[in-house]
Amino acid sequence: MFNITALSSGPKHHFFGYYGINAWDRSLRYHLALESDFHDRRPEAGDSALVGLVDRQTHTFTQYAKTSAFNLQQGSMMHWIDAGSGEEFTFNDWEGVGLVWRAANIETREMRTIQGAIAAVSPTESIAIGLNYARMAHCRAVVGYANEIDPESLQNTPEDDGLSLLDLKTGRSRLILSIADVIQASGCEEAQGKRAWFNHVLFNTDGSRPLLFCRVKRDGLFTSLWTVNPDGSDLECQIPFRKWVSHFAWRDPRHILISCNLMGDGGFLEFIDGQRDFQPFGKGILPRDGHACFSPDGEWLVCDYRSKKDSKRIAGLILYNVNNGNEVNLGEVRSDKKFSGDIRCDLHPRWSHDGKTITFDSIHAGDRQIYLVDVSRL
Repeated sequence: MFNITALSSGPKHHFFGYYGINAWDRSLRYHLALESDFHDRRPEAGDSALVGLVDRQTHTFTQYAKTSAFNLQQGSMMHWIDAGSGEEFTFNDWEGVGLVWRAANIETREMRTIQGAIAAVSPTESIAIGLNYARMAHCRAVVGYANEIDPESLQNTPEDDGLSLLDLKTGRSRLILSIADVIQASGCEEAQGKRAWFNHVLFNTDGSRPLLFCRVKRDGLFTSLWTVNPDGSDLECQIPFRKWVSHFAWRDPRHILISCNLMGDGGFLEFIDGQRDFQPFGKGILPRDGHACFSPDGEWLVCDYRSKKDSKRIAGLILYNVNNGNEVNLGEVRSDKKFSGDIRCDLHPRWSHDGKTITFDSIHAGDRQIYLVDVSRL
């Protein structure tokens, strides 16, 4: 077992949110975080959280701003960026009835406000992909931003909503792929006329290709997996509707890891973008599903899991060596049974950019905090 230590501390709750995103600044001293007064219910319209940094040395939280666009599962989709204005971090927010993203300079504390909401940032260019988290709140509330929009006003398959390309330098934004485009390209009759949405966008390692889910409300989640160029061209369906599809990661510019049931009951598979040459990955070691991401050097995969013991109240982290198949258990934590459903706390592991640290969110101590595992001795 590796030593798990608390990065943040109470009495307020601190969390980052999603997995597979670098949360550390260049110096590896400051970790992005939200601070909230509650964590036992979904955020409602008008609720807010503080936006800031946790100091690795002092474990203190420093506020930079406040946001009302957040949820417990994905936070405010915070990212570090370098868009020519110094070291900045972004977070999503509401401005009136519209979503915006804000970029905060950690040295000057200057703040830029741009229309749209960031979902994923390119690792190689000053661009990002934006999503409509307002729509998502009425499609799958657990990953949307609470609002008072009348859900009856939403079109099921809009032509003016979907993926947006955001220029992190100029703030310009344009729609590159509509929900209507994808539903039409799917050719799936069961998806026609149903309420559809995009979520879970991720760039590959050279920034040349994002992937995304298109989901439809039909007997639960009806999911398909797609890849596309950043300008919206060369759209390809990798896994069509009618299959169970869950979490994913890019290993390199071409190889995609996905948990799905294409080969039986479910598990992790790997395939090449566009070739769909699915092969089992980590069979017998990795869980059926989990939030998985590769280390910066591609040698290790970290994945969280829910134990089958004790009604799945135990969660843990496992490391899998891509080259030799070795596994390392990083430890387990236990949560109270009241924290389930939309207020659960998936561990959502993420690597530091030097590959020596993994952080995750957990509620095993009763509050919601960020924890750290030093994996430098691997």
